[in-house]
Parts: sequence; structure tokens; C-alpha cells
Amino acid sequence: MARDEVVIEKDGQIAWIVLNRPEKRNAQGVTFAASMLSALDRVERDPDVSVAILTGAGPVFGGGGDLKEIMNVEQSDPEWEFELIRGYNTLISRLYYFERPIIAAVNGPAIGGGACLALACDFALASEQGAYHFAFGRIGLSGADMGAPYLLQRHVGAARANHLMLTGAQVDARLGVELGLFVAAVPADRLREEALRIARSISAQSRRATTITKMALRRSPEAGLAASLEYEAYLQSFAFRSEGHKQRLAAFLAPRGENN
Repeated sequence: MARDEVVIEKDGQIAWIVLNRPEKRNAQGVTFAASMLSALDRVERDPDVSVAILTGAGPVFGGGGDLKEIMNVEQSDPEWEFELIRGYNTLISRLYYFERPIIAAVNGPAIGGGACLALACDFALASEQGAYHFAFGRIGLSGADMGAPYLLQRHVGAARANHLMLTGAQVDARLGVELGLFVAAVPADRLREEALRIARSISAQSRRATTITKMALRRSPEAGLAASLEYEAYLQSFAFRSEGHKQRLAAFLAPRGENN
């Protein structure tokens, strides 16, 4: 029986999305984008889930494209290749604008497209074995793949992104923290625990308010300050009217009211 290449594991309000081809270093094959999109849909439709964590099974987070499955040393159908690439790009957009907060728990090397998956999450936490490998050029491909130019520049700025991509650099966990690619690096046996701790601190917030905050964080850099302020006015006025805000405000004010 074939193993699911992406699996979902629930821990209370937290959903783990696990890349599940450890025997293939969690490489991305022809059905990978569809499998990931289906998993994201399932998590987003689940009313009990407030935060997701993306990680890899085995010692590798994501091995990039499955070279034997999606590439060929002979000439191949350009239309098929174009649609394959568009499928991966659809996945990156879906991941980047995912409604729930999503954390990348980078348990090992994230190579090429594997790094892009982590970069498209809200932020990444790494084990001490975690690393990003921008290895597209080693097989004669452009680094313009799965949003890498946009995502990397947004994380580290233009000059560092240019350097990392043009040199095909490897960024280990320590350097990744220094550059802001990882919020922290922890021993491998503590990665799951630390990812859950952070996810639970997010899930303790109002889910609707967290969703609104994420919407603003994603849209604001693309819109500019003036448009962002207008957008925030609509978002925040909605939050003011939400039942979750009224309940939390009442609970927050109640002890203070008793002391006055």
C-alpha cells in the first residue's frame, strides 16, 4: 500500500503537516503540489485547528525536486513542464497566504524548493541540523523557482538574497538565525517541543484576530503605508465588532473593575 506523501497529525489545536517521503529525502514529485494543496485545504477547513506546523519526516526537511521523476536528460514536453512548475507556484501562493498561522519546523536540510516551502511559511524554527541549500544552479536551473527571489529578498534584503542565490550558498542553522531566516535553532530532540510551545502561544490568542493580523502582515508590504492604513481600518473595525473581542475584553476588564 502506497504511503501518503503528506500526512496531517493533530495535537489539540495544532496541526502538523508532515512531508512524508523520507526514503526520497521528502523530494517533490509530480503529485506533490496536489497532495500539499489537499492537506492545506483540510487543515484550513478544520474548525478546531488554529495553528499549523510544517516539517519533514526523517532527517531531511525537503529535498527539492525529485530529479528522476520530474526531470529528464532528454528533451521533454515543454507544456507538461510549464504546468508542473505552475502547480508548484500555486502551492507557494497558497502556503504564503494560508489563513492559519503556519510555522516551518526545519528538522534538516531544506534544498531548493524545500527551502522555498519553509520561506513561504510565517516564520521558521530550525534544529541544529537544519539548513537552507540554494542549489538550483548546480543542475543548470534558474534560482527563479517557487518564489525564491521574492521570498528570500523579503527575509534578508536584496544584497544578501543576491549573494545567497547567485553563489548557490548553503545556510546552516547558526547563520540562518543571524540572517533572520530562522527565529531560533535548537537541538534536534527539542525541535518538536519548541515548535509546539510557540504554536500554543499563538493558539492562545483569538483565532479571528490572529487571522486578521496575518492578513495585514502579508498584504501591507505589497500595498505601501497609505493603503495599508486604510486596509487596517476595515480589518480592525471588524475585529471591534467580533464576539471574540467582546468576550476577551470583558474578561480582561472584570478583575480591574472589582479593584476600583
